[in-house]
Amino acid sequence: MRTIAKRSAAVAVAAAAAALAVAAPTAAQGPTSAPAVIDEGHVDVFGVAYEDGALDLHIHDDENDAEHAPSEALLRVNAAAETTVPAGYDFLGTVGDDVWILPDTNVEGLLFAGWASEEVPAGAFVDDTLTLTVHDAWGDVDLYTVDDLGDPTVLFDSDEGPGSWEIGAGGHGHLNWAFGEAGFYRLTAEAEGVLAATGETVSTGEVDYWFYVAD
Repeated sequence: MRTIAKRSAAVAVAAAAAALAVAAPTAAQGPTSAPAVIDEGHVDVFGVAYEDGALDLHIHDDENDAEHAPSEALLRVNAAAETTVPAGYDFLGTVGDDVWILPDTNVEGLLFAGWASEEVPAGAFVDDTLTLTVHDAWGDVDLYTVDDLGDPTVLFDSDEGPGSWEIGAGGHGHLNWAFGEAGFYRLTAEAEGVLAATGETVSTGEVDYWFYVAD
C-alpha cells in the first residue's frame, strides 16, 4: 500500500511540474520526471558536504540510507501534517487558519526534516561555521525553531524575503517547516563559508528543493 501511495504521489507531482512549466516557462525546471519520493522518517534536507575543494548541498534520507541530489527527489508533506495556526505564531497566518507543519520532533508518518554538516571536516572553515540561506520559495513557506519556552524564532518567511542562519561544521539540527496550503513548492537554498586556509568564500550556488503538500 505504501509503495502505491508513493507512486501516486510521484505521478501527481510530475503532473503539477508540467502544469507549472506551462504557467511559468521562465522558472527553473522541476524535479526529474521520476523523482525519489521521501515522505516520512529522518531526513537531512540541507545536507552539507565539503570535499576536494567543493561545497555541496544534497538530501540525506536516513530512513532508507540513501543520498539524493535535490533535483532528483521530492519531499512529500503528508496530509497528517495539516493543523491550525496557534496563538503567538502570527507569521504563519491568522489563528485558526489551516497550515501544514513538519515539526522539529519525530512524528510517525511525517518527515522529521532538518540540516546536517557531518560531512564538513573540522578546521576547514573559519570558526568552523557555515551559513545556510533560503533565498525564496514558491508559495507560503516558513522555517522556524522553537525554544524551551515555546517562543519561535523565524529563520525564513517567504513573505519577507531571504533568510539566513549559521550552522557549525560537523553539526546537525532540526527545524519546523510550515506550508500555507496544499500543493507544489520550490525552495531555493545555498550554503557558503570562508575557507580557513585561504580566506576564500566558497558556495554551493543556489540549489532548488521540491516539496509536495498533500491535502
